[in-house]
Amino acid sequence: MSESSKEKVENEEVVEEVVEEAVEEAAEAEEEEPVKPELSAEDQLTLERDVFHDKWMRAVAETDNVRKRSRKEVNDARRFAQAETLRAFLDVYDNFERALQSMPASEDENKAGGLREGVELIFQKFQGALKERGAVLIDVVDCEFDPSVHEAVGQLPREGVEAGMVIEVAQQGFKLGDMVLRPARVIVSS
Repeated sequence: MSESSKEKVENEEVVEEVVEEAVEEAAEAEEEEPVKPELSAEDQLTLERDVFHDKWMRAVAETDNVRKRSRKEVNDARRFAQAETLRAFLDVYDNFERALQSMPASEDENKAGGLREGVELIFQKFQGALKERGAVLIDVVDCEFDPSVHEAVGQLPREGVEAGMVIEVAQQGFKLGDMVLRPARVIVSS
């Protein structure tokens, strides 16, 4: 055998011995139980106290989160129920508007028996009731078209008005807080 071959064999033997020693040491370490440092009674109680305090703080935080989440869900449910109720009355609002538009404003109110005046008073009361419950008209006068609160039902060219501006209201829109009950149906300049 050549000298380089002898060195390779010797190196392999050395490597095998090192690996065997490492395996034996690992096996011995597994057999031995890990040494736990003995804690004094005071240290054990302090550790237990800290663990229980941490658990208690987590439980308090979770309870607070559940309470906040429940409160938000109840408020949202109340708001959506109120919105559905108000939406049902928006058709009545439209019918009052149409009734007033179709009634001629005669000079002789006695002739009509004050009918128009009575309908106007009822309509004002109705508007007040909607407003008290949070329903607010969506502002559409001289506004730029906003698809989040407006619904375009037509386009008309109009001199002196920029394109995309609301020029006429076909049906009033309403909001309840930041929620759109019904978008305003509008005609937009082109």
